[in-house]
Amino acid sequence: MSKLSGKVPAITGGSSGIGLATAQRLVAEGAYDFIIGRRQTELDKAKALIGKNVTAANGDVAILNDLDRGYETIRKEKVDPARLKWVIKGKKKDEHRKIGFMGRKSSSHATG
Repeated sequence: MSKLSGKVPAITGGSSGIGLATAQRLVAEGAYDFIIGRRQTELDKAKALIGKNVTAANGDVAILNDLDRGYETIRKEKVDPARLKWVIKGKKKDEHRKIGFMGRKSSSHATG
């Protein structure tokens, strides 16, 4: 059994750079990734590069409607929200962090 088997990370900025490298590594360790990014062509390339155990969703996480659409993509895949962890790639070096997602109807999107 793989180290991350059954884990479901959602990775913003997952179509390039550190986000893509993170997605590749997590899939290699057994996770099923959701990658989120603003550029559909780059998402398509990243999905092809990762190859398996990945779903791509187009959107900008700074826009709540896009974040909700990404969450709906994940929900449609019948992922248990309790298993989902978000890896947020910020624009500044110190903004990279891992958070838990609580959904839009709760008082906060992120914890931790």
